[in-house]
Amino acid sequence: MTRSATRVTIIGAAGRMGRELCKAALETEGIELAGGVEGTGAPGLGVDLGELCGAGKLGIALAEDPPEDAEVLIEFTTPEATVEHLSYRKPVVIGTTGFSEEQLARIQEAAKDLPIVLAPNMSVGVNVLREVVREMSEKLAGYDIEVVETHHRYKKDAPSGTALLLARAAAEGRGQGLDEVAVYGREGVAPRGESEIGIHALRGGAVVGEHRLIFYSEGEEVEVVHRALSRRTFADGAMRAAKFVAEARPGLYAMPDVLE
Repeated sequence: MTRSATRVTIIGAAGRMGRELCKAALETEGIELAGGVEGTGAPGLGVDLGELCGAGKLGIALAEDPPEDAEVLIEFTTPEATVEHLSYRKPVVIGTTGFSEEQLARIQEAAKDLPIVLAPNMSVGVNVLREVVREMSEKLAGYDIEVVETHHRYKKDAPSGTALLLARAAAEGRGQGLDEVAVYGREGVAPRGESEIGIHALRGGAVVGEHRLIFYSEGEEVEVVHRALSRRTFADGAMRAAKFVAEARPGLYAMPDVLE
């Protein structure tokens, strides 16, 4: 029996990423756009979602709450808003980054009753790169590792969730925890430690996202780079995650679960 299209609602639909998610939902086979949500009193409430994302009138208005028949929520907003929206009690795909330990604990608690995909980067390429970085780090033992990420001037959290994802993979490749070896930028007299992983954040212009991970030895330099050319790459990954989570059992999932 063929499953009907998964009905998704976009939280934060009026934002840059939210509009891209709405457009992707309209263009992805097996996905149906059920609604879009913005906070109480937000400008644009009542606006047609199709007109909001440049797809023409759809007859679906931007609202304060998701429709009852929404099967999956997709959220790329703020940590505070994301945690609050767990009260909707619906399967959710979370691309929000910058959570505190307490906020992550609340998501983990909610996942006891709800299927949740939590991923700092929905890009297929980044999630494949994560596995590559883990293996490279193991095989290039003794090389110095630096992670440099660049994003647009409006990104609020630093370093990015993706930079932490890749740095954590590099640490895991050497049997270490990132908290043990991470150094966030350098200032003053700060000679490099033997096993540290440097993490640096740049902000400027309209850069969608670039992540560079460099392995240095005294004789060579090995670099892997991921550049997001459009927010659509994250939106497409979110649609894939929405199809997955619509049929998943309660639990906390990551993009490798979706891709497998």
